Amino acid sequence: MGKYKTLLVNIGLFTLNTVSTKLITFLLVPLYTFFLTTAEYGITDMSLTVASLVTPIATLSIGDATTRYIIDDTDDKARYISIGFWVTLNSCLIMALLLPMLDLPVFGGLGAYKGYYLLYFASSAFNAYLANVARGLNQIKLITWVSIVSSLTSAVSAGLLIGLLDWKVDGYFISLIIGGIVAVIMYCVFGKSWRYIEKPKHGRDRQFLKTMLLYSIPLMPNSIFWWAGNSINRFFITSILGIGASGMFAAASKIPNVMNMISSTFWQAWSLSAFQEFKKTDTGKFYSNVFSVFRTFCMLAASGLVLTAPWLASLLLQKRFFEAWPIIPVLILAFLFNVYAGFYGTVFTASMNTKILMTSTATAAVVVVTLTWLFIPIMGLQGAAWAMVASNFVMYVIRVVRARNIVHIIVNWPLMMLNILLIIVQVYMMTWQPKHYIVFSVIIFISICTVSIVDFLPAIKHLYSTITYKSKTHNTI
Repeated sequence: MGKYKTLLVNIGLFTLNTVSTKLITFLLVPLYTFFLTTAEYGITDMSLTVASLVTPIATLSIGDATTRYIIDDTDDKARYISIGFWVTLNSCLIMALLLPMLDLPVFGGLGAYKGYYLLYFASSAFNAYLANVARGLNQIKLITWVSIVSSLTSAVSAGLLIGLLDWKVDGYFISLIIGGIVAVIMYCVFGKSWRYIEKPKHGRDRQFLKTMLLYSIPLMPNSIFWWAGNSINRFFITSILGIGASGMFAAASKIPNVMNMISSTFWQAWSLSAFQEFKKTDTGKFYSNVFSVFRTFCMLAASGLVLTAPWLASLLLQKRFFEAWPIIPVLILAFLFNVYAGFYGTVFTASMNTKILMTSTATAAVVVVTLTWLFIPIMGLQGAAWAMVASNFVMYVIRVVRARNIVHIIVNWPLMMLNILLIIVQVYMMTWQPKHYIVFSVIIFISICTVSIVDFLPAIKHLYSTITYKSKTHNTI
């Protein structure tokens, strides 16, 4: 029962963290879409797209290795943290050398903001690294407070710089940089991360670095292929339809990103539990029960978002951005398969089989690149969205098959496939809007709720029986 309690406590803390920070970001969408043109918003989204590609390459994904090894080897945590710090610092130098590439036309004008972009990259890289250190040191409450304070700082700065001073893209970058710097300062002051930073010890550190890189390097191509699956469509859209269309696609993606808000809350807590519990005897049962809960909430959230997509879009997407709302249901479906694949990804990180992550994500990347190139000329932005659906579904299927040899995760496949079929029909209804499509969508949502309850009951019964058994045992003692 202790592992479930630990997971629930961590989920509670990360929920406070994620809901507050993502909600702040979510509520900034009307500000951005009101004061920025579609082209300007496209540039801001391009900056995030490029960062998500460059960061894992430049940092060697060292933050993930740091978290993993300071959990396993507490005696040498100072060495792992110190090595990760110097690698992250070097990544900023690498980014500085790559800045001239931002002048290429494919980046849609991002080259005009090189200085801002470098500062944003550095603050973001160190923020992410120190958050990984805090996770490994079990400073979960600190992560929550840092995220809330830094997000509020960025939001207030954006309101002042974009809303009042009309600094447009400049204001966007400055607000992100300020928030990132505040986060780094808080981690150093309250988490005392600086205590672990030591001068490099070349002889001894070489072996530590080799061990860390054996874990993290397979995550680099995985991150690159993940980026290709989720972000490379921006370059196709920019090249074929223009930076304005890319901005509209990015704005429409903000509502499906609620799925990421739900999943990231879970991932941060679940990855710690997965690492800690993986070698125990009841791992399969633990994974099965947790996935049952996770997939139920994700499915209900996805169906609810599909149903309410037009109303959410009317509130969040201003002016021309609202025209992009019909692609939102398709993107929600794509995000659903992505978070399901992400759950199975923890099987490979916990077992240190990170090469499987790379191959599954690489296959998905090939699918999305091929289909995006084929579909955009025919279907426009809808084509890019459906290419993401196909890509994420392929990645999910591959990981389900490959995970069977590592952990036996029990899934009621008939019920799950029924729910997937129902939400695909719901997405079709909301996207193509036949007569009475809202009524049909409501009926489908109710059906998904019913199927999910039936699917969810065994996990609830198991959890209840576990709690009851532990309570009786404690009373007997």
